[in-house]
Amino acid sequence: MLPRISSTGLVSAVLAAVRPLAPRLVPLFVCSFFIPVIVFLSAAAGWIVWSNLSVSWQVPLYLQYGDGVPPYAFVNLPPLSSHQRYDISVDLALPYTESNIALGNFMTSLTLHTPANKTVVHVRRPAIALPPTSRLFFSTRTTSHINVVLLESFVPGKSGLSAHVRIGREDSWKTLGSGQGREVSVTSAYLRGLVVPHGVRGLAIRFPLLSATISGGIFFLILSLILVTCVFPLLLSSSREDATEGELAIESKKSSSSISAAPPSPSAEKESRRRRRSRGSRERLVKSEVEEESIPVKEEETTRGLRRRSSKQVFDDDEEK
Repeated sequence: MLPRISSTGLVSAVLAAVRPLAPRLVPLFVCSFFIPVIVFLSAAAGWIVWSNLSVSWQVPLYLQYGDGVPPYAFVNLPPLSSHQRYDISVDLALPYTESNIALGNFMTSLTLHTPANKTVVHVRRPAIALPPTSRLFFSTRTTSHINVVLLESFVPGKSGLSAHVRIGREDSWKTLGSGQGREVSVTSAYLRGLVVPHGVRGLAIRFPLLSATISGGIFFLILSLILVTCVFPLLLSSSREDATEGELAIESKKSSSSISAAPPSPSAEKESRRRRRSRGSRERLVKSEVEEESIPVKEEETTRGLRRRSSKQVFDDDEEK
């Protein structure tokens, strides 16, 4: 049976195997996770810039009738830039009726105020409904569209504003010739705001696509620099470790080669010299024993014959002994 491996042992083994690769794997995982996030955030930043660079806005007006006053409506304006200039107007669609044509001039008033009910601006402008023009080949229109400009290059100074719009005449209680009330009939009404290009924002409004692209690119560049500053130390530490390992390997090779090529120590030299001397002395002794000295023989002795001693002399010598 195979031995059971505990979960802690398996985890420790996996960590031990992965630990040498951590300096290279961690930057890879960080980049693979954060690069898509950076791209998404950059695209979102460009889209936000695009949406905030709207050239115009409009709010529908639901006019209230029958309250004894001219038709009116209360609306909340969309968030405005406090330092941006706006042209504000009211678009009216009036039906071609006898009462509207007989009404003549009527007033359109606008009052902007803060949520604390503080009036920012109040303005009134006149308007008139003209009779339809006759056409030979086209059918006659049933409605007349009137644009009443109320404010030009208006700087709100605040973001959240509310509007009170009134359309008609203050003497609506008076009747016309056939008994109609002096009240304007309106098919639809809108409060419109047009951004006036001014300054850097005006330049961005003129080129919204280019501005959104530049904004997304700048956002991407900033986030990329932040990511690089976070990941670069890890890459630098891993490169330093590789460099130190390479230097240690080179130093070990140099040390091994220097050891192999190093000169012998003085004691070793003395021992080798002593051995050489003893070996040389032994060789000389052997040579001296082998060689025999030749005794030179004189030529005179070889030619001269042996002298014979007399017996008398030999006898005398024996007696002396």
